[in-house]
Amino acid sequence: MENQSVIVFSGLAIDVNMVMKLLQSHGIESYAKNRNAGDNENGWAEQGFDPYVELLVSPDRADEATALIENFLNTKAE
Repeated sequence: MENQSVIVFSGLAIDVNMVMKLLQSHGIESYAKNRNAGDNENGWAEQGFDPYVELLVSPDRADEATALIENFLNTKAE
């Protein structure tokens, strides 16, 4: 899936987890990718550590996922 993936959301791991569960509840398979993967061998944050995680889906579900995420974020902000 990684070779043919689209980033639909980026944020802190806790936010990505909520969005991932939202997509799963609508039958959209997704996976999270830490932008620092491989840079942090011991698990401790280094100076300049990027805490954001990217959420990816297949291109054929990207528009649907983006619409669900936008609706979720707009509802959450109200």
